[in-house]
Amino acid sequence: MAISYLTLSDMASLLTLAEFAALAATAVRASGAAPENRQAKAVPAERMIRYYTARGLLPSPGTRGRALTYGRTHLLRLVAIKRLQGKGLSLEEIFDRLAAMSPAELASLAAIPAGVIPADLGDPEPASETSRAAGRFWRAVPQAASAPAAAPAVTDLRAVRLSDTVTLLIDGPLPALDALRHAAAPLLDLLAATRAETRKDAR
Repeated sequence: MAISYLTLSDMASLLTLAEFAALAATAVRASGAAPENRQAKAVPAERMIRYYTARGLLPSPGTRGRALTYGRTHLLRLVAIKRLQGKGLSLEEIFDRLAAMSPAELASLAAIPAGVIPADLGDPEPASETSRAAGRFWRAVPQAASAPAAAPAVTDLRAVRLSDTVTLLIDGPLPALDALRHAAAPLLDLLAATRAETRKDAR
């Protein structure tokens, strides 16, 4: 007889990306955490959530099937980020501040009013080692090789257009395009945000 085991995340309520963005916007407003300076967007949106995840400010989401899932800790951290942005802290400073906080300190900083967070909202299971490694791939700066290696022979080079400014070259069989675009989403968001900041600085 097969036996099924339930984890805490199976019994708790979790949010899709769209649901999380909507609840986060409500929580930021209800908490009075919306930054008033023009350099930071007051209301969280899906692109912002992906960008913060790529920067390491938000934990990696969980997964259910092909859908990303978010929970209580994601919500607390996002509201805390907005509150600290309102105090003039940069994202680098916010990263350091959040990394040193306990869960109780995080909840105190976010200060989300009672009733805003669903009572059954939990946290998704931690990402697998493979998922964490994929996230680090887009953020980590590669170390310089001690000696130049011989360039491998190119046998079947293919180009995949990921955006108007990004084309990925793959030597060999292509993975599913949906999976490829999903994996590249943090990189595309990071590049888009960098271009926007560059244009802002040039004005």
